[in-house]
Amino acid sequence: MATLRIDGLNRDPLKKRSIVMLKWEDDPEKRLGLLVPFDCTLDNLRAEAEKAVRALAKELASATIQGP
Repeated sequence: MATLRIDGLNRDPLKKRSIVMLKWEDDPEKRLGLLVPFDCTLDNLRAEAEKAVRALAKELASATIQGP
Protein backbone atom coordinates (compact mmCIF):
# COMPACT_ATOMS: atom_id res chain seq x y z
CA MET A 1 0.00 0.00 0.00
CA ALA A 2 1.34 3.41 -0.96
CA THR A 3 1.74 6.23 1.52
CA LEU A 4 1.31 9.75 0.19
CA ARG A 5 2.59 12.77 2.10
CA ILE A 6 1.06 16.24 1.84
CA ASP A 7 3.79 18.38 0.35
CA GLY A 8 2.01 21.68 -0.09
CA LEU A 9 -1.20 23.63 -0.58
CA ASN A 10 -1.57 26.19 -3.33
CA ARG A 11 -4.44 28.66 -3.34
CA ASP A 12 -5.57 30.52 -6.44
CA PRO A 13 -7.80 33.37 -5.23
CA LEU A 14 -8.62 34.49 -8.77
CA LYS A 15 -10.10 31.10 -9.67
CA LYS A 16 -11.22 30.43 -6.08
CA ARG A 17 -9.63 26.99 -5.92
CA SER A 18 -7.01 25.20 -3.88
CA ILE A 19 -4.69 22.40 -4.94
CA VAL A 20 -3.12 19.98 -2.48
CA MET A 21 0.26 18.66 -3.58
CA LEU A 22 1.05 15.05 -2.65
CA LYS A 23 4.19 12.96 -3.06
CA TRP A 24 4.80 9.27 -2.56
CA GLU A 25 6.71 8.47 0.62
CA ASP A 26 8.82 5.77 -1.05
CA ASP A 27 9.31 7.58 -4.38
CA PRO A 28 9.47 11.39 -4.00
CA GLU A 29 9.69 11.79 -7.78
CA LYS A 30 6.04 10.68 -8.00
CA ARG A 31 3.81 13.67 -7.34
CA LEU A 32 0.12 14.45 -7.63
CA GLY A 33 -1.87 17.66 -7.43
CA LEU A 34 -5.60 17.51 -6.67
CA LEU A 35 -8.32 20.08 -6.17
CA VAL A 36 -9.66 20.54 -2.66
CA PRO A 37 -12.28 23.07 -1.51
CA PHE A 38 -11.03 26.65 -1.68
CA ASP A 39 -11.99 27.32 1.94
CA CYS A 40 -10.24 24.17 3.19
CA THR A 41 -8.45 24.81 6.48
CA LEU A 42 -5.15 23.21 7.43
CA ASP A 43 -7.03 21.24 10.09
CA ASN A 44 -9.23 19.69 7.39
CA LEU A 45 -6.55 19.34 4.72
CA ARG A 46 -5.75 15.67 5.35
CA ALA A 47 -9.42 14.63 5.20
CA GLU A 48 -10.02 16.67 2.03
CA ALA A 49 -6.87 15.23 0.42
CA GLU A 50 -8.05 11.71 1.23
CA LYS A 51 -11.46 12.45 -0.33
CA ALA A 52 -9.79 13.79 -3.46
CA VAL A 53 -7.51 10.73 -3.77
CA ARG A 54 -10.45 8.33 -3.30
CA ALA A 55 -12.51 10.20 -5.92
CA LEU A 56 -9.60 10.05 -8.39
CA ALA A 57 -9.11 6.32 -7.74
CA LYS A 58 -12.80 5.70 -8.41
CA GLU A 59 -12.65 7.71 -11.63
CA LEU A 60 -9.51 5.92 -12.81
CA ALA A 61 -11.00 2.49 -12.07
CA SER A 62 -13.37 2.92 -14.99
CA ALA A 63 -11.18 5.08 -17.21
CA THR A 64 -10.23 4.06 -20.73
CA ILE A 65 -7.02 4.91 -22.54
CA GLN A 66 -7.12 6.07 -26.15
CA GLY A 67 -4.14 5.61 -28.36
CA PRO A 68 -2.69 7.93 -30.96
